[in-house]
Order: sequence, then C-alpha cells, then structure tokens
Amino acid sequence: MFRQSIKTNITLTFLFLLSAISSALIYTQYYFNSNLAIESTTKTFKLVGNNILDEVAKSHKMVENLILANVSNTNIYHKINFQTTHPATQDLIGILEIGTGMYSAYFTHKDGSFFMVINLSEFKELYEVYDIPNKAKWLVVKNYKNKAQYTLLDEVQKTISIYEKEKVFNPLKREWYKQALNSTKVITIKPYIFASIQELGTTYIMQTNQKGTVLGIDFTMKKLSEFLSLQTFEDSSEVFMFNKKGQKFVSSEYAAKTMMDTVDISTELKQAFLSQNNNVIEYKKDGKNYLAMYQKLGESLFLGIKVDTQVLLKPYIKSMQYSLGISLILLLLSIPIIFFAVSKIVKPIKALIQENEKIKNRKFDDVSMIKSNIIEFRELSKSQVAMSHSISEYQKSQAELLDAIVKLIAEAIDAKSPYTGGHCARVPKIAQMLVNKASGLKEGAFKEFTLESPDALREFEIGAWLHDCGKVTTPEYVVDKSTKLETIYNRIHEIRTRFEVLWRDAQIAYLESKLNKTAEEVALETLNERQKQLVDDFEFIASVNIGGEFMSQEKQKRIQDISNEEWTRHFDDSLGLGEIEKLRCDTDNNKNLPTKEKLLSDKKEHIVKRENFDYKSYAEYGFTEDVPEYLYNYGEVYNLCIQKGTLSAEERYKINEHVIVTIKMLEKIPFPSHMVNIPEYAGTHHETLIGTGYPRGLTKDELSIPARIMALADVFEALTASDRPYKKAKTLSESIKILSFMVKDQHLDADVFELFLSSGVYKVYAHEYLKTEQIDDVDIQEYLNA
Repeated sequence: MFRQSIKTNITLTFLFLLSAISSALIYTQYYFNSNLAIESTTKTFKLVGNNILDEVAKSHKMVENLILANVSNTNIYHKINFQTTHPATQDLIGILEIGTGMYSAYFTHKDGSFFMVINLSEFKELYEVYDIPNKAKWLVVKNYKNKAQYTLLDEVQKTISIYEKEKVFNPLKREWYKQALNSTKVITIKPYIFASIQELGTTYIMQTNQKGTVLGIDFTMKKLSEFLSLQTFEDSSEVFMFNKKGQKFVSSEYAAKTMMDTVDISTELKQAFLSQNNNVIEYKKDGKNYLAMYQKLGESLFLGIKVDTQVLLKPYIKSMQYSLGISLILLLLSIPIIFFAVSKIVKPIKALIQENEKIKNRKFDDVSMIKSNIIEFRELSKSQVAMSHSISEYQKSQAELLDAIVKLIAEAIDAKSPYTGGHCARVPKIAQMLVNKASGLKEGAFKEFTLESPDALREFEIGAWLHDCGKVTTPEYVVDKSTKLETIYNRIHEIRTRFEVLWRDAQIAYLESKLNKTAEEVALETLNERQKQLVDDFEFIASVNIGGEFMSQEKQKRIQDISNEEWTRHFDDSLGLGEIEKLRCDTDNNKNLPTKEKLLSDKKEHIVKRENFDYKSYAEYGFTEDVPEYLYNYGEVYNLCIQKGTLSAEERYKINEHVIVTIKMLEKIPFPSHMVNIPEYAGTHHETLIGTGYPRGLTKDELSIPARIMALADVFEALTASDRPYKKAKTLSESIKILSFMVKDQHLDADVFELFLSSGVYKVYAHEYLKTEQIDDVDIQEYLNA
C-alpha cells in the first residue's frame, strides 16, 4: 500500500485544491468567453445579413429603377446602324456610370439588331484579354445582320478605334428576350457566367414601351463580393451566398479575383446545414473545427458565414493562456506559503509522535507537553501526558501484581518441601549480583555484554524467580525422598517388620526343637546364629537404604541374596486397597493362603505405567532427555540397588521434568516483547556447555550469558544449601572446588566462574546466607591461575 507523510499529503491536497480552483476558473472563463464569442459572432452575422439584404435590395432596386426610368426613352427606339453614332449611347453610358458592378447596358429591337455599351474600366482583365488600349474606357458593340461593330471610346467618349467582324448573334432567340416579351415587369435572370469576362452575374431586363424592344443591364456579383469582403470577421472567415443546391456563387474570398464558376460548398458544411434546425452549426474539416451560420435571403437564396473556431477563439485562448500562466506563477509562489502553513501543523504532529514513541518505549516519565499555538494539538498533548501517567501507574500496579504472583509461586514451591525452602529466592540473589558485575565490565569476556536497562534486569529477575516453577507438578515425596525405600513413607519399617517375623520364626523353630527333645545346645546355637544373621542383614539393608555416592556390585549381590529369604503370609494383601492400587495388584497370589513370599521383592503392583505421553510434542519442543519406560518403579530390590543417591531413574526424570514443565508453562504465556527471554533464563540452568545437560542438550553457543550465569547460581546455591534431604551442606571452599571441577568438565562456564570469584560475589552471598560453620577460607588464586 502506498504511504506518504502528512506533510506531503496536506501539501498535495492544497496544491490540488488550488489547481482545481484555478482550472475551474480558467475553464469557466473559457466557457463563458467562448459562448460570448459565439453569441457576438451570431449577432454580428445577423447584422451582416441585414446589411447584405439591404445591399442586395438596394442594388436590385437601383438597377430596376434604371430599367424603369429608360423603358420610355425614345433614343432607344432609333434604328441601329454602323454609319452613325446611336443617340442612346450617351444614355447607356450614363446608366453604367451610376453604380459599380454594372458590366453593360444594352437593348435589342424586334428586327434582331443589338446595341450594347460595356464599362471597360470596371473590369481591368478585359484590357489584357482583348488587347485594348489603356486609354479606352467604353466599348460600344453593335450587332446587325450577322455582323458586329466594335467602337472604343475614351474617357471623354472620343472615338479611339472602330473595327468590324463577322458574328452570328441573334438576340431574339435568347431566353431573356422571350421572357421580357411575356412580362410587363422587370425580370431578374438567375445568376450565370458572363462569357466575355467569365464572371458570375445576373441580368435585369424589361420590354420598353415600344413593343419588341427589350432593355437590359448586366449586373455582376463583383460589387456584392466586395461588400461581403468588408463584412468578414477574421482572415480565415468567409461570407458567401449559396442556393438550395449548395452552390456558392458570391463569396468574400473572390472579391479580388475573377470568379470563374459557381463553387459547391464543402460536403461537411452542406451536411451540417441540412442536419441542423438552428442557424448555428459546428463541423470539422481537414482536422480543423469550424463554426458556420446561415440566414435565408430569399426563396432559394441563403447567406452563409464560416469561421475557423480556433481563430475565432484565439483572443480568448490567449487570454486563458495568460490566466493559466498567472495561475501557475501564483501556484509556485504559494508553495512556500503552503509549506510554511503545513509546517505549523506537521511540526506539532511530529512532536506528538516523538512523545508517543516515549510511551511506546514505556519511558512514561519523559513524556511532556509539546509547544503549539493550535488549541487542538495542545489539548491532544495534554491528553497524551495524562494518558502516559495513567499507563505508567497502571503498569506499575501490574508489575507489582506480577512480582507478587511470581514470588508467590516461588514461595509456594519452596514451602512445598521443608528441605528446599528458600532455593527459589536465593538463586535470583546470586544471579542478579553476577549480572550486575558482568554489565559493568569494559574489557574481557563481558565487555560487549550489557543488561542494565530496567526492563532487561526485570526480565532476568523474573526468569530467575521462576526457574523452578515447574516443580509445582513434582510430587513432594520425590523431592523430599531421603531414603531409597521412601515413597509417602519410609518402607524400611515394612522391611523391618518382615525381619521381625523371621526373628520370631527362628524363636518358634528353637522352641519346637526343644519340645521335640532335640539337642538344646545345637538348637540354641542355631537360634543365635539365625538371629545374628537377621540383625546383620537388616542393618545392611537399613544402611544401603540411606543412599550414598556409590554402591558396589558386591552390595547389590548381597541385596539379591537377602531378598531370596522367604516368610509366610497368611492374609490377603488385596484387602483395604484403593481403586488405583487394585488395578496394579496381582490377585493370583491370594488364591492359596498361607503363601511364601520373598523378604524383598519387585512385584507387579510396584510398577506405575506411563500413560498418554506425547512423544511427538516432546520432540517438537526439542527435549532430548531419555524418558524412562515407567512413570514409577517402587520395587524394593530395584530401589535398594540404586547406585547413587536415593532416586530411581524414574524419580530422577520426575525431578528433572520440572525444567520441562517450566519451559512449557512459560512458553505458553504471551509475554510482552521486553520479557520474551524469560523462558530461556528459567529453563536452561541444567544445561551444560557440551550438550550433556537437560532437557534440550544445548551447547555453549546456544546459551546466552544470563543462561550460563543461572546455571552457576543454581549449582552454588544447591551445594551450599543446608536444607537438602540427601546430603550435608558443603562448606564454602568445598563448594568452590566442586564448581571448579564442573568448569573443567565444561558443565559450567569458565568466564562466569572467574567473574564469580574475582568480583567477590561468592563471599557476599556466603556472609548473608551460609551458616557460620560453612564459611571458611578460599584461595581464589588457585582457581584463577588454573
């Protein structure tokens, strides 16, 4: 997931908002300016349309009035010949001089003669086409009987030249002539191309008062095109007139040149005109956008305007670009201001984060108010400080509660056995003194070791206090077992009772011999020997029951020999048993009473099976200590033959199992991150440096320094403890010597042992916890120089 700082977030938000507002304003400006431009163009177009209508009407009216004014002119009625100047010449010149755009004025008689005056000065292209002198202004054309006479007149109507040529021209067959004869009004011919000048124009004709004589004026679109060119909006715009077929015959584009033919408007524009109901159309051609409008001028005549949208909107686009540039400049100028404003928000937030980190790291006393003029941040900081104090108080109460529970567990374990009381409390004392000494060293094996923070020291302390918490599951009689035959009670008394039975059996045998008058002396000697043997055997059994450092094979054989002695049992030994005892009892031995039994025996009922043991989970935990087949074996011979101490293999495992239980219990507890090492500190004090310890068989590289310290502390406390049931408390020098042997065997760490001696921890502990008679002189140099 993409992440960004609050400073970046707020800055980008401000920039986005400013950009959005600027864009919206620029777009709004462009939108309204565009509409304003289109609206302004539409209004102007309508005004132009009205002007053109007026101009067309004016031109039409002018020509029509000229026709009407001359239809009764009698000069026109005179016959046309080549010999004399026609009296109507001056009249026709006068008509052409009135307005621009009139190409020629002419009339024809019913005999087919034709007279026309052409205004050369209006159409300069004629001079080059017909090789006419520049001083000529008027051309008089007479057609009569398939001949044509051409007379060039100058500005003052003086003849320049006259020439004639054969020309077949019969005006009587012209359509305009026929139309004029059938009407009493001025007729306007549809626009067509004038052959002589190849320019679009129209003809106005009317029959004069003399029937058969028709007067006409050729009016070109030149004047109208020039007028249209004056109405354009931009260089790229075009004002034009077109008909229903889409033919364009007047355009502002052709004002300065000869229009050779009608031009069809573009297909795109024609389709736009046909598909729209309104008079404003947008269309596209050759990748450019155009705005077009049209207006009806007559029944089949339309006025159109075409404007390049880009050109039309160019001033507004330029204005928008200026606005955009100004917006960008303002945006750039606003960045430092935004950064400054954001820093006012971000700085206290960062300060709050730093204070929050103190809370996270549980440095509650270091949490303080931040500096900010923003009320909400000050209130938040005040709340943060209050919360810190509350958490601190709560944590202290929880710590006190945890300490109390931990010590309660340790005290309960110590109180469980009167022989191990104080062990769980004394081991942490030794371990903590060693840790404190190791943490202060700047050189040697512990120069890189540190365990000085309150959290680390507390973690180690709790681990030390809980190092034997698994003993809650260890039976008291196993922990307190002081003799080999002891379970809930010392079974030596049961053995002694059997010897008492054999003692009495010997006495009874003696008395029976006496009654049978057997030699009394022999019987008495036999009795004395038997009783002496029983006393010796019992004393031997009682002595080996105490346990010791070693039991020889000879002693074990003697136990086997003594166990073969028999005594007679008369009572059912399955009576009065509990339900669990009954399950182990062999009832077959009670079928034939009385029965002979061994003096010492290993019976079926002495075996307690190990049930529901999870070997898979045991392996997953990494435990490597061998698990005995049986949970307990109470066999008398089996226990009396224990070679060292008083514990059987099953009982030794049960004792060692307390570490396994400790690890399982503690690893199930969801300790916080600063206490995750508690299971290690509590569960490794019986490991060695060479993998021969239990329960996991760890090596030196797998044991931390605190774990190695715990191992030495546990052994030293056990050696010097004066409340152990199976041994006498060692003196200080004896304990140090044993520790040195364990160091040589790599059961204990040499560096920790050296620190233990050189720092004087052993002496401090001895004066506080050992009996006076245990404290003797120790030459530590003997071990430090070894």
